[in-house]
Amino acid sequence: MKFSIITLGCTLNKAEGDIMKNILIKKGYQYTENPDESEILIINTCTVKGPTESKAIKLINKYKDKKLILAGCLVQHQPELFKGYPLIGLDHIDEVDKVLEDYLNGKIDVLIDRKNINKLLLPSVDQYPIKTIILQEGCLWNCLYCATKLARGNAKSYPPEYIYKEVRDAKLKGLKIIYFTGTDLATYGYDLNIDLADLLFGLKDIKGEYYVRVGMANPGILNKFIDKLLESYDNENIFKFFHIPVQSGSNNVLKTMGRGYSIEDFYELVEKIRKKYYEGAIATDIIVGYPTETEEDFRKTLELVENIKFDIINISKYWSRPKTLSSKLYKQLPGHIVKERSRKLKIIFNKYSYERNKQWINWEGYAIVESKGKYENTWIARNYAYKQIIVKSDKNILGKTIKVKINNATPIDLRGELIEIKEENLLEKTLY
Repeated sequence: MKFSIITLGCTLNKAEGDIMKNILIKKGYQYTENPDESEILIINTCTVKGPTESKAIKLINKYKDKKLILAGCLVQHQPELFKGYPLIGLDHIDEVDKVLEDYLNGKIDVLIDRKNINKLLLPSVDQYPIKTIILQEGCLWNCLYCATKLARGNAKSYPPEYIYKEVRDAKLKGLKIIYFTGTDLATYGYDLNIDLADLLFGLKDIKGEYYVRVGMANPGILNKFIDKLLESYDNENIFKFFHIPVQSGSNNVLKTMGRGYSIEDFYELVEKIRKKYYEGAIATDIIVGYPTETEEDFRKTLELVENIKFDIINISKYWSRPKTLSSKLYKQLPGHIVKERSRKLKIIFNKYSYERNKQWINWEGYAIVESKGKYENTWIARNYAYKQIIVKSDKNILGKTIKVKINNATPIDLRGELIEIKEENLLEKTLY
């Protein structure tokens, strides 16, 4: 039987979807990328915003004639939305084959209780040249607006030995780009008496040509060991990329969000990062239109973006989520105000990210090709600072290390000329 998986949301969700995919393939089910061709469809949901919930429900309605199994954060957070369907909670992805077999035999399983599961012991389907490794789940915050915490719970870390094994296995498979992912990597190791920097220091013992992208880490906790973290980044195998969600430029809004840090703390983080790795890419998340956000609060957010000149911003309009404290305490701002603030923020971001990207023009160096581009014969590559570089080539250069020269820039990427394709070092695939 053919099956397909549609995953909504973050890199962590995608990694869990790939684990379920691998389990079913090993059980003899045939995977298809096209949901329309499948007899069985798993919808791996996300609960972070209202639109992602709506998208999941639209997909259910669209594919209601198929055998549907629902999984992911929204299932864990609001199982009451999906009565009558088999449900796979976040701690039960290893049982996807059992759930499917039961469903085909007329039994509907609802597995949403919590249990201990080591997801690094569950092999995944990798998408060349990328390997995603789950470092931890959950977080230590209790942000008033966050439904993800209600789904994922408190932070739990996976021991370093499992992570290093995954890195070595990725190298042997020729997977050169490795995503370290989790709910909040700043909390990694709190339950193991180590921290994220300790884990990254250990990568120096794993030699070879591979590149690690460290995922999202929240301020507040990150401030406690930022100097040590920056030292651990002194490794050519680690992209100089920092995803630190600020959410707002106003202390008033941060306090009413329950974020646990001040805007001064965030500025201190950025100052230290830029001092050591000026070219390093800094990504952030900003919520526009939080119910307590005044015009003055929003002005401070625009000022923050102007001062820091982020490389990437994920802009989200505030959505009240069921069962969260903010949904009980505050009334949403009018939609037209939120929409206008989002528009203004995007304009300011584009202006200053373009200024920052222009500094790369005439840069020449090496980059790793991560994926195909949007248009024919275009490819997306990443340099040491994880800057997105668009190059043209009629050859298949996926996964190749290339030398490029940057000729142009936009607010979101660099445009490069392919100079040469680096020869593969076969010896590196066997080195540990």
